[in-house]
Amino acid sequence: MLCRFNRLFRNPYLLANKNYIEMDSRIFEDNQPNIVIIGAGAAGIAAGSKLTKSGFKNITILEAESRIGGRIHSVAIDDTFVDIGAQWVHGEKGNTAYEIVKDLNILGDFSRSDYDKLRFFSSNRSKLSKNLLNKLYEISLEVLEDKCSIAESHNGIEQYFLKAYYDRIHAEFGEDNKAVMDIARMLLEWISKFILCYDPATSWNQISTEGFLIYEKCEGNLLLHWKNKGYRTIFDNLMEKIPESNTPFPLENKIFLNKEVIKVIWNNNGGGQNKVSVNCSDGSKYEADHVVVTVSIAVLRDFLEYVFDPKPPQEKLEAAKKLPLGNVMKILLRFPEKWWTDTECDFSLLWTPEDKRELLECFPNGPIHNGRSWLEDIFGFYSIESHDNILLGWLIGPMVKDVELLSDDEVQEGCMFLLNKFLGNQYKISKPDYILRSAWGTNPHFKGTYSYVGTETIDATTIRQTLIEPLRINEKDVVLFAGEATHTKYFSTVHGAIDTGYREADRLIKLYRRPQRHKIAIVGAGMAGLGAATELMKENIEDFVILEAQDRPGGRIQTILVDNKSLDLGAQWLHGKDNPLYQLAVKHKLLADEMSEEGLGLYVRSNGDIVDSFTVERTSFEVGTFFEECEKFVNQADYPSSVGAYIQERFKNYIAGQPSELQEVLQELYDWHDRFQVIDNSCTSLTKLSAKSWGEYVCLDDVAHYNLKYGYQSLIDVILDNLPKSCVKYNSEVKRINLDEDKRVVLYLSNNQIVICDHLILTPSLGVLKSIKELTRILPDHQTGSIKRMGFAGICKIYLFYDDLWWGDSRGFQLLWTKDCDFPERQTWLRYVTGFDEVFNHPNALMTWVGGDAVEEAENLSTEDIGQQCTELLRKFLPNYKVPSPTRVIRTRWLNNRFVRGSYCHTTPECDGTNYGIRSLGAPLFVDGVPRIVLAGEAVHPAHFSTAHGAFESGQEQAHVLAQFIASSANK
Repeated sequence: MLCRFNRLFRNPYLLANKNYIEMDSRIFEDNQPNIVIIGAGAAGIAAGSKLTKSGFKNITILEAESRIGGRIHSVAIDDTFVDIGAQWVHGEKGNTAYEIVKDLNILGDFSRSDYDKLRFFSSNRSKLSKNLLNKLYEISLEVLEDKCSIAESHNGIEQYFLKAYYDRIHAEFGEDNKAVMDIARMLLEWISKFILCYDPATSWNQISTEGFLIYEKCEGNLLLHWKNKGYRTIFDNLMEKIPESNTPFPLENKIFLNKEVIKVIWNNNGGGQNKVSVNCSDGSKYEADHVVVTVSIAVLRDFLEYVFDPKPPQEKLEAAKKLPLGNVMKILLRFPEKWWTDTECDFSLLWTPEDKRELLECFPNGPIHNGRSWLEDIFGFYSIESHDNILLGWLIGPMVKDVELLSDDEVQEGCMFLLNKFLGNQYKISKPDYILRSAWGTNPHFKGTYSYVGTETIDATTIRQTLIEPLRINEKDVVLFAGEATHTKYFSTVHGAIDTGYREADRLIKLYRRPQRHKIAIVGAGMAGLGAATELMKENIEDFVILEAQDRPGGRIQTILVDNKSLDLGAQWLHGKDNPLYQLAVKHKLLADEMSEEGLGLYVRSNGDIVDSFTVERTSFEVGTFFEECEKFVNQADYPSSVGAYIQERFKNYIAGQPSELQEVLQELYDWHDRFQVIDNSCTSLTKLSAKSWGEYVCLDDVAHYNLKYGYQSLIDVILDNLPKSCVKYNSEVKRINLDEDKRVVLYLSNNQIVICDHLILTPSLGVLKSIKELTRILPDHQTGSIKRMGFAGICKIYLFYDDLWWGDSRGFQLLWTKDCDFPERQTWLRYVTGFDEVFNHPNALMTWVGGDAVEEAENLSTEDIGQQCTELLRKFLPNYKVPSPTRVIRTRWLNNRFVRGSYCHTTPECDGTNYGIRSLGAPLFVDGVPRIVLAGEAVHPAHFSTAHGAFESGQEQAHVLAQFIASSANK
């Protein structure tokens, strides 16, 4: 709600400028850029404040309103302030607003109106069961806070809530309890309005469940208020204004009010190289090197369409269109005397169906929408902390703008009608002597209150990332974007807005800051990067940095907790004992006693028949023999065109010698092994797999499924514990690689930071390397050709969780398909499923793997569809089992992760008989006799490719190469 809009500041006389960022004055005195910030709200003031404190001098803030604050607006009433915009600081941990003022005694933590424990009143004044309403309200909050269930639903929040709400009520009270259901329906309508206060659409069927998943609450008190000072206090702290001082913070004199921007010319035509011209409606013009736009998302849409010249790229405009801005109205009524008590000070309004039908007859005044009065959209009146005699009414829904256009008298008349109708029998209600209300929707400088995630918004985080990408001229960021709608997890809040202002200020600070310099830079904090760092520490080299594009370490290792037990979404097993990760796991007692196997359980045909174990094992032995035969080709001049071609021919000969009545089931078993190997080798077809290179993979003890008690993340944690603190820089995507005039490597990061290093260890996946086009300019042909010819595909893991172990002791199911199987659209991926295996550490779960061309389809389905389709598949194959629907579905999306783009590598037939392949990837790039760039990763290890330990060893080996060079150079 507007109450969800909040955050930050700093007081120098109390905090001694602890937040001051020292800049290199030699850069700034000769290179002071002109910066124009459009908007003096939380984001704009935060950006200007941070830039000022960081040494930037030429800053101008243009504000269209006659005041600063944006959607923060504190208004003086009597001897206090009330807020008609943002009202509360939501949470403490991670909330910048709270962190800055927590020691200044200006926040209050007591709220008279507890929005978690409300009092409800009926429109017919009947007495409602408090215990029943409390229980129903508790159920509704549980439904809204059940992120696991929300994640499994890919419908809008209305559809999800209705089902979950009524399911829980039926389970608690039964389905035929009319008295309960009548109250439940009344409360449901109120809950829908309450939700619209948080996500201010015009109807809750426009709200996506995605917003409930990606929005993050800050831990702590969610209703911290500003006592009697108002939210305006935040700007005093942001600008470090000293109370009772006549000395203004430097930023104050750089804010210009009533400056409505009507044109932003950003294509080099503003009067100088890379200059931007900003024109205002009063005829004034400002020239800038950089412009930071902090307007609301609705106003930004107009900017992108009509104000920017030329128009920005279409994808940015489309991104802005996909982020809706909603509207909520606050109505503050001051009464000459307080007619409520301190303990009974909130009034939530529940309508009976009869009273709703009669409302327009009783009160015909004001807007009507689809036969509904605007009064139905005022869901309650609540006390505020800063003024004893004021009640705050919340209005939501499709008529907010229409109500904003009503007169004060008309709005007050409607509010009094409601109060008397609902409360007139219990309270002696006096007439208000003052009314104050918001009008954000009809104000052209805002056009609403705050953003939310709508049902038309798919992947809101990616959309926001597109939106915040600066507009560039000659690779220079000239137009930057901030504001609550651009925050990926704190959207709709003031602390989110301020964070984005800081984010864009940091972008400019880094642009003008001197580059970081390191002996060695490692790109990627996966196993290869961590292996390299471990080896450098062993060689007493500590001048290195690890640049990780994601917000976590591990790369293709990702462990999550399900029911407080680890679950690996990426790598999950240790392969063999002869590797450093196994030794590390033993040393730290991380190995589990239980080992895993694949392909266990019943082999079931699509007609439900179970194949006998002898036939299964015999076929497995024969197929295994054929694959073993492929190992000899590594040392032979004559070899098959592919693994697939060889295995298919060998099996064809084998099956010809078998009884005809067995041949059909044997062919189905062969098909299963084909699917299994496609997954195991992370390829799209065994015909894309080199028979010549098959024998290069080595696993000496052939034990491939050691489990880790706490998941693979436990190994990551152990490795990181032995590296320097803060050596890993997260969210640091490398956008460009160059060599400077001294032949050192220059890395340009997504956050505008520049890193210069003597040596670079490049560890992204082969899939990512394939996407970096500029590598063809830097690396020699034998490496770029190898990157192009090597194979890299995806694997999708799907976990199905159940209430009980319905499959008994069967240990899982493997699926055998007939030739004539047919699939509906969007279900063809099921043909690539091998079966369903039990899951280590999760006794009530099954997992399946998807490989080949089906991975993309599986990754793009909703988990709800996947769960339903897997259930139908199991029921088809297992008619004798009562297969329930899963209670939870988890599906991986490595192919869609642009920082991974798949699972692991394989060698294709294109590499056969050439100098291209894994061994070529490992050769250092020498420039003037110096190994400037080396590649590392599972795709670079000649014998342990496709494994986590291979990646780790590759990083170690390449770091050792650089360490030897550095040591030998030092001795010269």
